[in-house]
Amino acid sequence: MVEVSAAKYDITPEFPMYMRGYAMRTGKSIGVLDRLYCRALGLRVDGEIFVWVTLDLCRLEELISDYVRGVVAAKYSVPVEHVILSTIHTHSGPDISFEDEGEDRNRRKADYRSFLVNRVLAAVDECFDRGFLEVTPSVVQGTIEGVYGNRNYKDKPSDKDVNLILFRNENHVVAGIASLTCHPTVLGIHNMKISSDLLGNIGKALDEKYNTIFLTMQGACGDMGNRQYRRGNDEAELWRVRDEIMDQIGGFGAEERLLELKAVGVGTSRYTVRHRYDTEALKAQIADSEKQLAAAVGEDEKKLLWSGLRHMKRKLEAGGVDVTLKSVIFRLGDLEIVTIPGELFSTFGLRIKAAMEGPVRIVWGYANYSAGYIVERQEYGKGYESMQTPFPQGEAELYVDQIIEDLRGESL
Repeated sequence: MVEVSAAKYDITPEFPMYMRGYAMRTGKSIGVLDRLYCRALGLRVDGEIFVWVTLDLCRLEELISDYVRGVVAAKYSVPVEHVILSTIHTHSGPDISFEDEGEDRNRRKADYRSFLVNRVLAAVDECFDRGFLEVTPSVVQGTIEGVYGNRNYKDKPSDKDVNLILFRNENHVVAGIASLTCHPTVLGIHNMKISSDLLGNIGKALDEKYNTIFLTMQGACGDMGNRQYRRGNDEAELWRVRDEIMDQIGGFGAEERLLELKAVGVGTSRYTVRHRYDTEALKAQIADSEKQLAAAVGEDEKKLLWSGLRHMKRKLEAGGVDVTLKSVIFRLGDLEIVTIPGELFSTFGLRIKAAMEGPVRIVWGYANYSAGYIVERQEYGKGYESMQTPFPQGEAELYVDQIIEDLRGESL
């Protein structure tokens, strides 16, 4: 038996916030382009309960995620691995980091974090208060063309697949899951209005289309975006891209088919990275990037160099990395999901999907927290992502190998 319950709570800041996503943008928000939401889905399969939440934010701090997941797990007697808290990675949402960035910014972040945690817990409570409805799951699948792809190489293979999971009760869709893979960065650095950007607005459009609540799962989008297809970076372009994607999704419906969901197993894959940075090499790279920034003309080039410099300076200050990447593997019959705590390159996402067995295969990025970009070996030194990543060259391949080994193992 499959049962669901869903809730959607507004998490738009009630006061101007410093925004997360573009280092060049240093001012506070000046309004709201569209509302931000927390989307919660309670899913019960063969008596096993799963609580999945997505937030219209850029990144999630592990401390916040651990706290919320712990509270939910204890309150509702759910294994903590069954509780996932993720973000869609909008670059037009509030900064909620714990970095010390001055009294005003720190105060606003702290106030918003308190508001956010309360709203997330209220959304989950509403799912349980409403009760679970028995449903029949189905899936609609298709591929988006000509709108987004690999943002660094237009012709490189990339993940353009869309999965829509529909939960029907008496033929009415009472909840859904939407999974796609694209950096939601249609809006550029000059946008100072709060917005859920692309994925958040796809979620809203699906809510309206089906008169329900869709959980919005971001994929392995570390190198995915609409940069190669963009006609602008303002709200008009956001609505154009949203509408084009929704038009294509509208053509997928004829392929809808039933899903058989079963509580087969849940496991956790762990991979630890410990590394001391070559500080002299970092200093040289910072000096070179500063020269490039001084000579840069294009806005995109400046934006990427500025952000890259910020992250390299943080790496220099940290001196090294010591982190355990934790992925949760869900095997639910026809549906398999692997969560990723960061920005995985799409080639890795495709590799992980190829190792799955179910007809619906989802790599769920920015899940529980974000440890940064997870970059292919051959891309180091070529772009912003390798400047930002905290991980040394080659570790990403080992991390993905570990996930695939655990996927094929007998632990679940």
